[in-house]
Parts: sequence; C-alpha cells; structure tokens
Amino acid sequence: MTSKEFFTELQRIILSQPKFPAVIINCEACEFCNEVYDSKNLSYCFDTYSTTDSFYLFDSFMCATCGDCDYAVESELCYESVDPYKAFNCEYLEYCDNIRDSAYCYRCSGNNLFGCANLKNKSFCIFNRQLTELEYNNKIKKLKLLPPEKILTVVEDIKRHFPLTQTIAQDNENTTYGNYIHFDKNCYLCFDAAHDENCSYLYDSFNCKTSYDLTYVAVGTELTYQAVDSATLFNCNFCIHASNCQDSSYLFNCSNAKNCLGCVGLKNKEYCILNRQFTKEEYEKINNQIIAQLNTAGLGWNTLIY
Repeated sequence: MTSKEFFTELQRIILSQPKFPAVIINCEACEFCNEVYDSKNLSYCFDTYSTTDSFYLFDSFMCATCGDCDYAVESELCYESVDPYKAFNCEYLEYCDNIRDSAYCYRCSGNNLFGCANLKNKSFCIFNRQLTELEYNNKIKKLKLLPPEKILTVVEDIKRHFPLTQTIAQDNENTTYGNYIHFDKNCYLCFDAAHDENCSYLYDSFNCKTSYDLTYVAVGTELTYQAVDSATLFNCNFCIHASNCQDSSYLFNCSNAKNCLGCVGLKNKEYCILNRQFTKEEYEKINNQIIAQLNTAGLGWNTLIY
C-alpha cells in the first residue's frame, strides 16, 4: 500500500463515521458541556477534567462547587475567577494561589484578603493595607455590599503600582520561553503548561514527558508527537481524541488501542490497520512498510482533508 492509498482509505473511514456532537467521557449528569472528562453534575462546562457540582467553567481541573471560572485548578467554592490555584471560598480572583476566604485579589496568596494585589502569605489585608482581624471583619461587611465594578476599579489602580512581568511563570527549571508555565522542567515554547518535562511546543498541557506539538493533551502522555484533545498516550503520533493508547499513529476517536495505525472509533483493539484486524506478524510487516513510506515523504496528518 502506498502512502497515497493509505491516506485515501483513512479519509474514507473518517468521513464514514459520525462525529460526536459533544465529547463527554466517564461523566455523570453533565449537561450542555463539551470536552468534559471524569466529572459529575456540571452545566455549561468546557475543557474540564475531574470536576464536580460546577457551572460555567472553562479549562478547569479538579475543582468542586465552582462557577464562572476559567483555568481553575484544585479549587473549591470559587466564583468569577481566572487562574485560581488551590483556592477555597473565594471570588473575583486573578492568578492567585494557595488562597482562601478572599475576594477581588490579583496575584496573591494567603487568607482573608480583599482587593489586594501582589501580596504573598498575608492575612487580614484590605486594599493592600494590613489590619487586625477585628478591623478586617468590621470593614469587610460594608465593602461586600459595594458593586463589583467599584471595587475592581480600586484594585486596578493598586496593580499599576507594581511592575508587569513579560511572562507569567514560576516553579520551573530550565524553562525560559513561553507563558503561564508552572512546575515544568527542560521545556521550550510552552503555554498554559504544568508539570511537563523535556517537551516543546505545548499548549494547554499537563503532566507530559518527552513530547512535542501537543494541544489539550494531559495525564501522563509520553513520547508523543502531534496530538490534540487526548490523554494518557505512550509513543503515539498524529492523534485526535485518543485516550489510553500505546505505540500507535493516526488515531481518531480511539481508546485503549495498542499497535494500531490509521484507525477510527476503535476501542480495546490491537494490531489493526485502517480498522482492519491483523495478526501480530501481518501488522508488523504492513505497518513498517507504510511508516517507512510516510517518513521518507515527510508526511503528517495535514495530508488529510476531512
């Protein structure tokens, strides 16, 4: 089989199978959602993983009882926040971590903060001013009655007193290019990435190793090249909506596949090429021939039109 014949047949299989209107995997009571995994009781959530009892979330991970949040991670009882990490009982946060019982804060950590910016490990502060616990509790009751727009105006003024960094990144090692990078090691040009190692050209990734050109790929993916909306891949290339797959290439909507090439919509399969079952010996022979041709021609999945 030539590389042209391979792509023609793969494209035919892709077009012959229905495309899911929404991707909701291992979920319970998740309505009006898409790209949601291992979650329960969600409404209007997107690109969300391992989250419960929440609504209007985007790109969030391991959250509970949250609403109107983007890029929330390991947070609970949070509302109207962007980039909260390990936040509890907070609202109107922007890029805060290890914070609780706080509101209207920017790049802060601590507890009982209100309208603060760039404070670390502080408690009982209002608009960056240190108060006693009693003073804080007395003033906070009145401030919470004010409209959000008025408080946010004050916070924006406080933010102007601090320098803006070129990128947002912390707790990284030998990872100097990119933005919104955390706990990465030996990575290059990664964005919205965390806990990755020896990777390049990642967007919205988590816990990947020795992989390149990934978008929305997470959960222990390793030795993988050019994958989208996938998780837990090992030694895979050119995958879309693939999960728990190994030693495979050109997969679309596949799960628990091993040693497969050019397959669509398969589950719990091994030694398949273009959705056809082969013996191990047949698979290895045909697979090696096709891969050799693709490598020689330098062809990727951009060959497909679907």
